[in-house]
Amino acid sequence: MVSIPKVNFSHYTDLQNITGATIFIFDEPLLCVADKRGGAQTTRQVDALFPPHISLGIDALVLSGGSAFGLNSAAPVVQFLRERGIGFGIGNVRVPRVPTACIFDLLIGNPVSPDAEKIYKACFSLKNVFSDDDFGSVGAGTGATCGKIFGVQNSTKSGIGLAWSSIKDEQGYEVRNFVFALVNAFGNVLDNARIIAGARKDGAFFDFVEFSEFHPPQYPQDYFSSTVLLVGFTEGTFGSSELAILAQAMNSALASCVKPAHTPFDGDISFAISCATKKANIFSVFGEFYRLTRKAVIDAVLKAKSLGGIPAYSDIKT
Repeated sequence: MVSIPKVNFSHYTDLQNITGATIFIFDEPLLCVADKRGGAQTTRQVDALFPPHISLGIDALVLSGGSAFGLNSAAPVVQFLRERGIGFGIGNVRVPRVPTACIFDLLIGNPVSPDAEKIYKACFSLKNVFSDDDFGSVGAGTGATCGKIFGVQNSTKSGIGLAWSSIKDEQGYEVRNFVFALVNAFGNVLDNARIIAGARKDGAFFDFVEFSEFHPPQYPQDYFSSTVLLVGFTEGTFGSSELAILAQAMNSALASCVKPAHTPFDGDISFAISCATKKANIFSVFGEFYRLTRKAVIDAVLKAKSLGGIPAYSDIKT
């Protein structure tokens, strides 16, 4: 069990339709910078988080299933915040800043988006302590899969994972860092160069990156059901330029444990967020964000449960 300063969260999990959403709501606006890779992002209010835009902080962050339909998952969170007078002040108006990013999970379970009314209710169940039950095939990770070269039905179930650490650098600063990974990748997930989740063929994982003679069909529709979303929190106090480096570190680390990553079919986005509670060394935190990203991706796979006829690591581990 672990808590993150100024960060509260809630999941909405729909096991019947195999979709869901994960909501982060902050005690105060937190500075956030994003980095995107690949070619298939589905977002709302995220463009302002990419350099060189000037970020003035965000009030919440939503990760959702449902693809473009899932962008509506932001609306109930915005409503929840507006009712409490939370948001960026413009005259006598408060405008909640709620960046939202979605994964495509419409080919597992029923092709519906997360229920807005239930997401609104989930905002009343915010917690500030994360436990093992909050990871795997829950929230936005309910319908997540990975390894889609042969389509979703021949992929492996994944979900949402977390890795965190506490470090003390040579200057004596001790700071905690946290990385969440929502893994809905086109590629396979590797641990120490071994595939632990991904495309399945003839009862085994298929390493389609290394098999140079393999020629897949031309852009089957299932390819476009991919994306990895990464959210990194640091207790360190950093500005936008430093957070941009941390966001890049997460996406760079993703390419070392998902093969291939950042494809034309993936909408990979990383969000680096400063809780601004301590001084920290950017070089130390950079290294931790890189290392923790790999661990969080693997955690998402190891904690996933089989759903919708798609087996998880726990059922097919080799």
